[in-house]
Amino acid sequence: MVDRNFIRAASRLSPKMAFYHLKRIARNKFAVKAPKIYKYYIDRKVASLPEFKFTGRENLCLAKKVAAFYAPEYRPHAADATTGAFTLFGHRLDFGAPENIDWNAKIEAEQDFHLWRMKLGHMGVVCPMLIDGKPEQLDAVSRLIDGYLESTSYQQPGAFTSYLFPYSVSHRLLALVSGFIIAHNNNSIPKDLEIKLKNFLRWNAGFILNNIEHELKNNHVERNLAALCLYFDALDNVSADLVSSLDRNIKEIIEACILPDGLLAERSAMYQGLSVMALMIFSESQILSQATRATAKERLEKAIHAWAIMTHPDGEISLFNDSWWGEVPPIDHIFPDRLPMRSLEILDSAGYARLAGAKIFAIFDAGPIGPSWNPGHGHGDFLSAEVDLDGKRFIVDPGTYQYSTGKRRLHERSVQSHNGPCWRDVNPVQYNGCFKVGKLAAASLVFDPDSTALQIAGKLELQGGIVQREVQLTNNDTLKFFDRWSDKPKAAQVTLIIQGEWALAERTSSSLSFRAGSKRGIISVETGSIDSIYAGQWARNYLKSEAATYIVLKPDQTSSSRGGSLKWTVRHL
Repeated sequence: MVDRNFIRAASRLSPKMAFYHLKRIARNKFAVKAPKIYKYYIDRKVASLPEFKFTGRENLCLAKKVAAFYAPEYRPHAADATTGAFTLFGHRLDFGAPENIDWNAKIEAEQDFHLWRMKLGHMGVVCPMLIDGKPEQLDAVSRLIDGYLESTSYQQPGAFTSYLFPYSVSHRLLALVSGFIIAHNNNSIPKDLEIKLKNFLRWNAGFILNNIEHELKNNHVERNLAALCLYFDALDNVSADLVSSLDRNIKEIIEACILPDGLLAERSAMYQGLSVMALMIFSESQILSQATRATAKERLEKAIHAWAIMTHPDGEISLFNDSWWGEVPPIDHIFPDRLPMRSLEILDSAGYARLAGAKIFAIFDAGPIGPSWNPGHGHGDFLSAEVDLDGKRFIVDPGTYQYSTGKRRLHERSVQSHNGPCWRDVNPVQYNGCFKVGKLAAASLVFDPDSTALQIAGKLELQGGIVQREVQLTNNDTLKFFDRWSDKPKAAQVTLIIQGEWALAERTSSSLSFRAGSKRGIISVETGSIDSIYAGQWARNYLKSEAATYIVLKPDQTSSSRGGSLKWTVRHL
């Protein structure tokens, strides 16, 4: 029997997405059964591409901008990589030598979705190894490429979800092309390694070109196209048909995936940083049309501002939807001279708002689960807020511990694990596996664009009722929350997650005081009650769980209706 959630998800695909889904399924089966034929097919496509030659067209300034997304992250691990050891997401595997890497390796912490080996396939560490030009590191790069070519095959189970995953190959091309251009400018690449790199890059470009992930129509396609654009931008004699196809696809993905306010349609602050990188490439490309470059430049300016809005005072990103720290550099590392922010910033297309006082800060989510055609990175953040006190995370999102299917993944995506007003027995969104989403839901921002008040509101309308939240910033140190439920007050709740560095110092019937070193904060309930407090977990880094305190608040029943209301405040002391 076909799963109802699968039918719902499939019904939202465009004909183009459906076609490419079928193509991907056919590729995965055919390549395993006939690997020699598939290799011949790819090799012929690669042979049709112009050879990589340094002609002066390569954009050194752009290469440095792209490398800034890879080199700082991986440089601390470059010395280990020369011996074949790799630490990703805090988990280390030692293969003994760079030529002995098992590109299909798994770690015990992951279950059915193996992001560790996908990230290994990015080869991000090669970027700083090329740039720094140390002889032992360049030798390791040469051996790493030799080992990859000798040990990998289209026939291996899991190949297309690890080292041949087009998303991973795209990151690989971005990291290696940017590092290669910089290293070539520094005259630090031996001739034999230069030839090897040119051939390897050409193969990676040809593979991506024939495996663009149009079935997803999301940030993966951005990555595919950005990698191809960076690569072909440095070449002479690129065919007019190829350039025209790239230009058309890039314009299409910008229009589909970058909202008018600049935020990625998937509403993830982490993937937002990668969207900014892609837009930087598109806006500076020498092969794209002037119109496409202009579109990319216009969206880039807004995307940088949106990325800043989704960044906390500690310099790190919001954790709404699928996001974690360390996957992209902090925005200040890329754009150190940004314009100052206002006390209230709103992303009206995405459904986010940012409130900032001298001692208190919040990001408020009142948007959809994600784009209807692919909401796979969405969480039930509806009407939730992340709150900082004196620059330190206080009320946090549960985060994304890992993508693998299981209780933790379901918990982190559920509305009940977020602090938006909800019912304990109502799930507005239905999930299936790691990324499939059946039933959808969307909250909406409610605000007066002409008002100068530092407040924002949102609403979520469901078949079973309506929930609303209003947030007000007062005195530069206090946030007031007003939550309302249309009915079923006995099942209504708000669950706050206090990150573990804050210790509960004092409790009364209507307030909770917390300390973190010299910092102090208090949560006070004016209407409603503190129902329960218990220990839990959250994750700001992938595959790293941290302690947290969970607090459940319950509303009072509204006297004039079947609904309920909850009024509570967060204040810096």
